[in-house]
Amino acid sequence: MAIGRALFAHTMSLRFRITLLVILAIVLILGTATLVIDFRVDNEVAQRADANLLERAQALADIFNTQNKASAMRFPSYRIPSFLADSGTVYFHIDCHDQHVVSSDDAASLAWPPLSDGQSIALADIVQPHDMDLRAITLRFSPESHFTRGIAPDGSVKLASTADAASGCLLGLALDRSEVLDFQESMDRIEFGCVVLGFLAVAILAPLLVIRGLRPLSGLAKAMERIGPQTPSVRLADMRIAELSPLTARFNEVLSRMEEGLLRERQFASGVAHELRTPLAELRTAIEVEMRYPSGRDTHAILADLGEVGMKMERIVTALLMLTRIEAGIEKLCLQQVDVSALTHALMERYGHRMHEHALTLRADIAPSIVWQADPTLLDVLLGNLLSNALTYAPAGSAVVVQCSLLGWSVMNAAPDLSVEDLVRMKQRFWRKGKDAGVHTGLGLVLAASAAHAQSLRMTLSLNEGHLLASVIP
Repeated sequence: MAIGRALFAHTMSLRFRITLLVILAIVLILGTATLVIDFRVDNEVAQRADANLLERAQALADIFNTQNKASAMRFPSYRIPSFLADSGTVYFHIDCHDQHVVSSDDAASLAWPPLSDGQSIALADIVQPHDMDLRAITLRFSPESHFTRGIAPDGSVKLASTADAASGCLLGLALDRSEVLDFQESMDRIEFGCVVLGFLAVAILAPLLVIRGLRPLSGLAKAMERIGPQTPSVRLADMRIAELSPLTARFNEVLSRMEEGLLRERQFASGVAHELRTPLAELRTAIEVEMRYPSGRDTHAILADLGEVGMKMERIVTALLMLTRIEAGIEKLCLQQVDVSALTHALMERYGHRMHEHALTLRADIAPSIVWQADPTLLDVLLGNLLSNALTYAPAGSAVVVQCSLLGWSVMNAAPDLSVEDLVRMKQRFWRKGKDAGVHTGLGLVLAASAAHAQSLRMTLSLNEGHLLASVIP
């Protein structure tokens, strides 16, 4: 339940972050696009206005040339051509050979755009004395000149002229550009309104879309709420979503490891309870008997007997812990060159008292300098448990044969009571056949098999004419 609430809280935080990032990204994109569109629209409108102004200036120059050729009458300043009359306020002037020819009222008070050397056209924004915004053009022409107009690759107005730059006439024309500014402002308002509407739509729809897109996370949280200690085998179903499938798979892997750990813990607790019952009962009985019916023995001897029982319990717990660590993969391998021949001699010496207790004969065929790539601790556990198992269960007075060669390691003991079916059960936990065999815990072969598997060694058990052969092959 706590896991589900924590994941749900994290999901809300994730929704907020994704929503914020989406809104910021769209706002940035829309804002940038709006600025680009506004710039392009304003530039296009300004270019078209300049092209129109240039056409009017050329027309005015043509009218001036035509009238001068057809009549000796001077071009009148009081008569504005009809194609300029509908444009509101108009200012113009014409100067030829640095001499004033004609101009409209107040034209001399304007700061006309100057022409540089070799330049035929100049455009500029100027302000009329009454604070009126004007767009002005200065054009160089002559009666013999021929003008051609076009649009340059960068979008600006381009004019070609055959007039001599050092001679001819200069024409200045200025028109009120308030209509152009009003149109640009109107387009700005439309664009701004569209952007505001887009922002509002994004702010409303983005959270809804993100919540809908992240809805599977809520389902995942609900599925996790059903998983607990009472249901360790439950797994999350694959939601077939590319982003969640790896998360689901990893979470299921964690659940599997937790279930395995829980199973090992239960096995360990069950094993301890199973194996410690006999020694604990033995310990309790010995104490109660000694308290009720004092034997008169030396205290040191009594404590030695109790200590032997304690050692039995310690060996049981140690074996169970070792088995659990190996099966869990906690026991880390430290592979190195191990002298198996020397290890076998050391094990025979370690378990020598068993041979004397059971009157066993030990025959050893050990080749010198047999070296394996293995973990010294786990190999000691493997070979030691096999040898201990053979010495524990071999009938009194029988022989135990130990062999160590390049082909492998083996121990063989007489086992008249075993059958072929028993070989399968011998690797099960706590399985023992027949009477209780001293301190044997029923874990010897299980622990040996786990140690062999951890080192990639092959351990086999076979029964031949009443003899049990345990072999380890590298």
